[in-house]
Amino acid sequence: MIGKGIESLIPKKDSSTNEERVRKDFIFWIETEKIKPNPYQPRKEFDEDSLQSLADSIKKYGMLQPIIVNKIEKKNEKGISCEYQIVAGERRWRAAKMLGLKQIPAIIKEQTNRERLEVALIENIQRKNLNPIDKAEAFNQLKKEFGLLDREIAKISGSSREAVTNTLRILGLPEEAKVALRNGVISEGHAKALLGAKEAKLINELLEEVISNGYSVRETERRVKERNAGAMAKKPEIKKSVESGVDEFLEKKVKQVLNLEDIKIEKKRSFIRLSFDFSSEDEINQWLKKLRK
Repeated sequence: MIGKGIESLIPKKDSSTNEERVRKDFIFWIETEKIKPNPYQPRKEFDEDSLQSLADSIKKYGMLQPIIVNKIEKKNEKGISCEYQIVAGERRWRAAKMLGLKQIPAIIKEQTNRERLEVALIENIQRKNLNPIDKAEAFNQLKKEFGLLDREIAKISGSSREAVTNTLRILGLPEEAKVALRNGVISEGHAKALLGAKEAKLINELLEEVISNGYSVRETERRVKERNAGAMAKKPEIKKSVESGVDEFLEKKVKQVLNLEDIKIEKKRSFIRLSFDFSSEDEINQWLKKLRK
C-alpha cells in the first residue's frame, strides 16, 4: 500500500486464473442507502457546486468508474445485516444521492482502518484539491492513531518528509487562522508564514493585517519578521524599567537603614546580594557607632 496510488486498488490484468480474476474484478450494484461514508475520510467539507457538476456528468454519461467499498457485517435481532463503508469515491456517492439513484456500481475490498485512511488521503491528494487543514489532520491521524513516522506518511502521500512536517505544523495555528485557511481566506503559504510569529496573539493580529490589506505571502513574511523584532525589542525595555525601579527602591531603603551612601545591590535568581567597601578598620568602627545611635 505504501507508496502506491489509488490505482493500486483497481483490479489489473495479472497471471491469476480466470476464476480468481472474475471474482476480483466483479462489480456489485449496491443500494445507495446501504453505503456509508468513510469515517477516515480526510475531507471534512464537500463543495456543493463541484458535487452538482459531478451529478450533472453522471446523469448525462452514467457513473463511469465504480466506487470502492468495505463490507461490514452487523449482528441484530433478525440475524446479520450488511452495510458498506466507502474506501474511495465518496464524491461520486454523494452526487448519486443528489440524483436520487437507488443503486450504484461498487467494488468490494477488505481494508483495515489504516488502509481506508491512506486510500482516501491518496485519492484526495491526487486530485490536488484537499484543504490544507484536512490534509494536516489526516497526516496527524496517521501519526497518532497508527504510529506512522513523517517519512512513512511522505511515501504514502507522494511528498517529501519536510513537506509532511511543514503541513503538520499548520495545526499549531490559532483557531482563527485555521478557519481562515480552511475557508480559503488565506493560502497555505500565508499560514506557514504566520507560523513564524512568536505568539498566538501576534499571529491573530497579523492575520487581520493580511486579510485587510491583501498581503502577498512574501509581504506577510516581511511583516512577521518586523513584528517579531519589535516584540523582542520591547520586552527587555519593560523588564529593565521594572527591575531598575525595584533596585532604586531597595537602594534608598538600605542606605537609610544602614546609613551608607556607597552600596551595591545585585539581584540573583534566588537571593539579593548587598556589597559595600570600607577603606579602613577605623571607617568600619565609625559606621558601627552610627548604627548604634
